[in-house]
Amino acid sequence: MIIRDEEQNLPKSLLPAAGSFDQIVVVDTGSLDSSPRIARQAGAEVIFHKWQDDFSLARNFGLKLFKTDYIFWLDGDNSFEPGELARFRPELSLNPTVYLAEEKVIPQGDRILQKRIFPNRPEVYFTGRIHEQLTHPAFFPVIKSPLQILHWGYADLKAAKAKGERNLKLLLKNPLSCKTDFYILYQTGRTLFNLKRFDEAVSWLELAAGKPDNPSLAGHARIMLSQIYRKQGHFQKAGACLKTLTDQRPDYGPGRYYLGRLLAELKPESAAAELSRALELDLNDPAWGADGEKLAYTAAFLLGSLQKKACNSSGAKAAFEKAAGIYPRRPEPKVELARLALAEGQNKAAKDYLALALAAAPGYRSALKLIDRIGAQ
Repeated sequence: MIIRDEEQNLPKSLLPAAGSFDQIVVVDTGSLDSSPRIARQAGAEVIFHKWQDDFSLARNFGLKLFKTDYIFWLDGDNSFEPGELARFRPELSLNPTVYLAEEKVIPQGDRILQKRIFPNRPEVYFTGRIHEQLTHPAFFPVIKSPLQILHWGYADLKAAKAKGERNLKLLLKNPLSCKTDFYILYQTGRTLFNLKRFDEAVSWLELAAGKPDNPSLAGHARIMLSQIYRKQGHFQKAGACLKTLTDQRPDYGPGRYYLGRLLAELKPESAAAELSRALELDLNDPAWGADGEKLAYTAAFLLGSLQKKACNSSGAKAAFEKAAGIYPRRPEPKVELARLALAEGQNKAAKDYLALALAAAPGYRSALKLIDRIGAQ
């Protein structure tokens, strides 16, 4: 773990996890708070490293101290379930293997697969000044583990913006690689997008979208570009951007989803087919954090709304039922199902749906209004 001024986070991240490891190394890059003391309370070896605007440099500095066979990296705003790691430890291979863990960003819900556990070997190290990547021999197997890491560092919007500005500064530190390195192109465009500096993000994302280096991240660059074009009122450019993505990757679920969403505004008659196709595909993309469950819910609910407007009650009912099955605690699909039932004179079915909606969200006003309407009939 590399830290700086993490006294608010370490009691939630490092202290509960301390008993899970044989050795803990914490690299402090200049804390002015009590972070080093808290880390030592957890049994960590705390070493100091002068910050040089390079995350990989700091991480690699800490790797030299390890005597264990495997290393598990965490950030100060990360946590995991210690029991999960205890159950997983016997599965660590005797042969050098890299293990992925799913990072869940809260409260946003993004899910990203990252190389979190790796063999303690000199040929395994981090590269990249920012958004550092684990480098290892290509023949090392890469296996998904059952571990989930919670990352809450972007929950505070003010702190998230400050991190974004810091990351942008580091991304632009080396002008020679800025326009040629795919990962820098993508991350710079994504950072500017998240900072809502959309006009500046366009050129970076256009360059990243046109490179074949990483299909998932290039696809995400196209998705972000389409969203910027839409915000700018360039709807045809937005549609063309997504159409290029679906032509290149016909079975890429997130591409179909975002095209369906855009068509729902521009050509509703064409949107239903795209959304239906998206729901048949895998909508997850852990390379950039696409939450397939969230996308599927939105696709199903939007499809239901489109089918309802088209007077296709059976299609609308099927879509809203799918949405209700994805997120049982959301009341909206159940209220829509109640409205469909009412339109067909099925008052009892409508009441049953509304009861489910209120069980999921007591006091939900739309459900209460419909109940009053039924009672007044």
